[in-house]
Amino acid sequence: MNHLGTRELATARLTLRRFEIEDAENMYYNWASDPQVTKYLTWPAHESVEVTERVLKDWISRYEKKDYYQWAIELNELEQPIGSIGAIRVDDETESVAIGYCIGREFWNKGYTTEALTEVIRFFIAEVGAGRVCSWHDANNPNSGKVMAAAGMEYEGTLRRADHNNQGICDAVVYAKIRSAAFDENFEEEEPEETGAAVATKVMGEDGVLRNVISDETMEYVGILAKLELTKEEAEAAKKDMEEMLDYIDQLNELDTTGIEPMSHVFPVNNVFREDVVTNGDGSAATLSNAPVQKDGGFKVPKTIGE
Repeated sequence: MNHLGTRELATARLTLRRFEIEDAENMYYNWASDPQVTKYLTWPAHESVEVTERVLKDWISRYEKKDYYQWAIELNELEQPIGSIGAIRVDDETESVAIGYCIGREFWNKGYTTEALTEVIRFFIAEVGAGRVCSWHDANNPNSGKVMAAAGMEYEGTLRRADHNNQGICDAVVYAKIRSAAFDENFEEEEPEETGAAVATKVMGEDGVLRNVISDETMEYVGILAKLELTKEEAEAAKKDMEEMLDYIDQLNELDTTGIEPMSHVFPVNNVFREDVVTNGDGSAATLSNAPVQKDGGFKVPKTIGE
């Protein structure tokens, strides 16, 4: 791989950049001190800004290494970091990179983490030359899997009791993006459009079943296409209905239809209309009696042009 170090990256709403020691307070208050954010992570919530400063000093000291990647996720409109994303493991022998990330609770469910992860995947595959970019999450934290799926990663499997975090030993649900010929030719074709594309991703549920998940961005796009202004409750209800329909379609696709003759309609379709028969009218006096003016056994029509 062609390691480039933690280079600045940009998306529509974010700047991914190196941390600076001045970021300590924002990092502490925006996410590092929140036990809800660190619940499924491997490090505990910071007890003070001084702890955050020590962590940042360690990260900053490693930026000289070309194979070290640790970005601050800066929200452009706030001009301050709201989370972090980086490589937790780099393996040159297998040309693979494992990614970890976290973001402040105030910024959950807004698509920021997906946006950052999508750009980091692009960077590692298109610029560094990684053949595999992966990540995993605690099976009890399926929302993290939704982020991975929305960023273009595919579910690969669940490793039983294969990981450890602040909750103890846990199952690791693995997702990955693999470089392909099509990816090498033009990565941008695989990126979601800024306006949002009506797509669904599959995420492993707590019951171990793959289910369709529609993002909030997709529902917003559907509302635009349908010219509907949906409330948050209406959008959630519609999203749930659409996900259930897609799940049912997946069930139907699993049916064995071997030996069943394909058909275009459930019931036979017959044309109920008779063939047209061209006639010149019956010429009856009753028909002509309705004419305001008659001439040579027919209707006399007033001129509409040239008068």
